[in-house]
Amino acid sequence: MPGTSGSGKRPLPTAVKKLRGNPGKRALNDAEPAAAAGTPAMPKGLSPIARQEWDDIVPLLLRLNVLTELDGKALGAYCQAHAMVVAAEQDIARHGTILEEPIVDRATGEQIGVRRKMNPAFRVWDAAMGRLKSFLIEFGLSPSSRSKLRIEKPTEPDALELYLARRANSNISALKN
Repeated sequence: MPGTSGSGKRPLPTAVKKLRGNPGKRALNDAEPAAAAGTPAMPKGLSPIARQEWDDIVPLLLRLNVLTELDGKALGAYCQAHAMVVAAEQDIARHGTILEEPIVDRATGEQIGVRRKMNPAFRVWDAAMGRLKSFLIEFGLSPSSRSKLRIEKPTEPDALELYLARRANSNISALKN
């Protein structure tokens, strides 16, 4: 409903604004609660396909450093949407996009024709794909949402870099002596 307090574009989390370089240049919310990075608990009741997607996607999200312990329900909903897409695709592959429904004469009970209609699984697929896309954007997993993220290099040097620097310094010292 236009004009209500819940209308309009959802605000982005401060972490996402920082990753994008704060394109609006507005003041950032320094008091926004921050969740600890890490693997959330898998929600109970996920289908086998959803559980497999969970196992596949969690390591990728951890590598991107966008997953927190609070993201379990959202990630579970993404995985269930993925499972619905897979189930609908299987139904469409098995029965086709267009189904034929018999037309029966009520008086005689005989089939007098065929009505063609869209497989209801296509509507399920379409709705689940919409939800899936929304979750992909939320987690920064679509090409366009990923292009808006800026991953800052760590301020602490890498352990390998420190080791190599120490070796280089010790080799220089040995050459001077």
